[in-house]
Amino acid sequence: MIEEIGVITAVDKDHIWVETQIKTTCGSCQAQDNCGTGVVAKAFAPKKDKLILRCKQAAKVGQRVKLGIEENHLLGASALVYLLPLIMLIATAVSAQNLFPAWGLEHELWVIAVSFVVTAFTFAWIRAKAKNSDDHRLQPKLLAILPPETDVISVKQAL
Repeated sequence: MIEEIGVITAVDKDHIWVETQIKTTCGSCQAQDNCGTGVVAKAFAPKKDKLILRCKQAAKVGQRVKLGIEENHLLGASALVYLLPLIMLIATAVSAQNLFPAWGLEHELWVIAVSFVVTAFTFAWIRAKAKNSDDHRLQPKLLAILPPETDVISVKQAL
C-alpha cells in the first residue's frame, strides 16, 4: 500500500475534503542545489491536490489523515498509461514500414504520420476509458485520522 499524509480542509456530515502536497523527486534529492532540474523544480510553486472522501469518523479541519492506494492497482494503471502507447507506437511503425512499400508509399514520413496518429488515438482511448471508469480501486482510501501533533519540548528546555 502506498501511503500519503494529507490535511483536512473542510468537513461535512459524512465527507471530508483533504489537501495533499504533490511531491517531486527533486525535493528528496541531495544534489538538488547543484542540478539544473532541481533549480527548475524550485522555480515552480508546489502543487496541491484536493480530494473528497467519505468519512464516518469524527474529524476536524486541520487534522492530518493517512490516505492509501493499493500498489498493484497503481502499477496496472501506470502500465496502461505508459506501456500501451509505447507498444502501439513500435508495432505501428514496424507494421507500416513493412506494409507501405507494397502500396507504393515508400517515404518514411508516411510511417511517422501513421505511427503518430495511432499513438494519439491510443492516448485518447485511454483517457476516455479513465473518464468513464467507475473503478474505485484507483481512488485513494482513508486509512486513518491521525491524532493532533503535540508540542515537542527539547531536553535542553526541560532541564
